[in-house]
Amino acid sequence: MDPTGRYREAVGQLAAGIAHEINTPTQFVGDTVGFLRHAFEDLLSLQDVQRELREAAEAHRVTPELLARVRAAEAAADVEYLRERVPRAFERAEEGLGRVGSIAGAMRELALPPAAEKAPADLNEALRTTLVVATNAYKYFADVETDLGELPLVVCHAADLHHVFLSLIVNAAQAIETADGRGTIRIRSRRHHDHVLITVADTGCGIAADAADRVFDGRSLAIARSVVVEGHAGTLTFETLPGQGTTFHVRLPLGHAFSGELAA
Repeated sequence: MDPTGRYREAVGQLAAGIAHEINTPTQFVGDTVGFLRHAFEDLLSLQDVQRELREAAEAHRVTPELLARVRAAEAAADVEYLRERVPRAFERAEEGLGRVGSIAGAMRELALPPAAEKAPADLNEALRTTLVVATNAYKYFADVETDLGELPLVVCHAADLHHVFLSLIVNAAQAIETADGRGTIRIRSRRHHDHVLITVADTGCGIAADAADRVFDGRSLAIARSVVVEGHAGTLTFETLPGQGTTFHVRLPLGHAFSGELAA
């Protein structure tokens, strides 16, 4: 398959993965809402028969049949069980909705059109956002470790750098998938003197010596290098050990940094 075809295939797989990541918590929330609906119906039934009991007691007409229906409604509602499970159900529903919200927010960030002018951006947050969107690309093959240091807000085209990080993370996941066993993707950010350094390392298959010169021939990494080098006057380099893994280094000069806040 040609590089463009591989790139399109990767984008298609990523889109399918995002849909799956949204579908899972959505289904989970739906199941939780179903449980709460049935619990509420049982409680309404219990309340109805308890109202009958109160009215009968006020009229001094409580019958064994009515008491039996009250006991049956109490057993069906199982209030003690609901006391334990309903608060947990709300918590789990909130977690599911929070997951959907974080994915939607991350997708929105990555889908923003490129701005005409550079603006201060939190690159650590850009990395976190990208990891959310790329979850399905790596979660079956790799664990992710992050070590994000304090960075200045970097004046940049944030949308373009989002795609650089996405390309590097997906590339790392694919390298690990090719190797045997589960691997690790390590993402690190630091300020070094006159530049910001972001590294994406994997424990994948590495790059063979005869292929090292063609790493940036593929569309995805070619675009990433163009964004870093031509768009931000930085560098995108790598080091690799065949069979052990590869580390990509993104360096952005602090000539493009914002001297105000620090991004933790």
